[in-house]
Amino acid sequence: MRISPYKFLALLLVIGLLAGCSSASKAKPDATAKKPVTDADEQVLKSDPLERNYDPHVIMKRAEAFFEKEDYAEAAVEYQHFLDLHRSHMLAPYAQYRLGLSHYKQVTTKDRDPEHVRLTGEAMEKLLKDYPGSAYELDAKAKIKEGRSHTAEYELYVGKHYYRQTAYLAALHRFERVVTLYPDSDISAEALYYLAKTYKDLGAPERAVEHLNMLLTQYPKSQIRKEGQLLLASISGKSFKDVAAATNGAVATSKPAAIPPPLPGVPKARSLTGRPAELPPSDSNGAGPQVVTCGLNVSC
Repeated sequence: MRISPYKFLALLLVIGLLAGCSSASKAKPDATAKKPVTDADEQVLKSDPLERNYDPHVIMKRAEAFFEKEDYAEAAVEYQHFLDLHRSHMLAPYAQYRLGLSHYKQVTTKDRDPEHVRLTGEAMEKLLKDYPGSAYELDAKAKIKEGRSHTAEYELYVGKHYYRQTAYLAALHRFERVVTLYPDSDISAEALYYLAKTYKDLGAPERAVEHLNMLLTQYPKSQIRKEGQLLLASISGKSFKDVAAATNGAVATSKPAAIPPPLPGVPKARSLTGRPAELPPSDSNGAGPQVVTCGLNVSC
């Protein structure tokens, strides 16, 4: 039977369309197919089965990976998760130390909320209490001391802000906190100076003189000593030379007089930056401190 040329062309067109659909169907990817995992550590970070969330090595690797990526908030969560489940594990002191460092790394400047300064101190205090004699003890003590100094700076900073705004009662509250809570800090000398200035502006020169005398006797090497002598001279009506002669060389003979306790609950702030301090030196036998670390490709 003879086929019309038009019918033949139509048949070829239909065959071509069917062949195209068939190849397109074969080329279409399987939506249910899983991509092959080429990095075991990536699988640890993103595709852990639920039960592996309890494996100490998996948790530690996740924490370390976040820390190395400078995602310190997530690192802190993982180190705390490790400690919640494995507080008696051989890596627990390390996890406690790294938890403190994760908060330490999030501290900004002294004019910001000192929440991470507080959390750093709490983590390091817990390290000293729960794991005495660990290889991280010296640095933990240094971080605690630094945190106290930072918090004192923050309180003084806020007090100065209130003073400039003539909010004198709020300023007194902050300055008194510094002197009461951080008497061993050099910042206390500056807080006493500003206490005196505030009392002077409030019309209480007697209290101002009292705090200036504390400054000049308790902190004879303070950098703000000269300003204190000038302020005392202006209040007492004496010359600076006479005040300086009477106060130079004064040595503290007693602790600072008691100052009314501050009101409870004030915000806290941060300004710690820098890298963690080096680990303690070797002991008397020449052996370095035993420190266990985990890397993404190293089992603990």
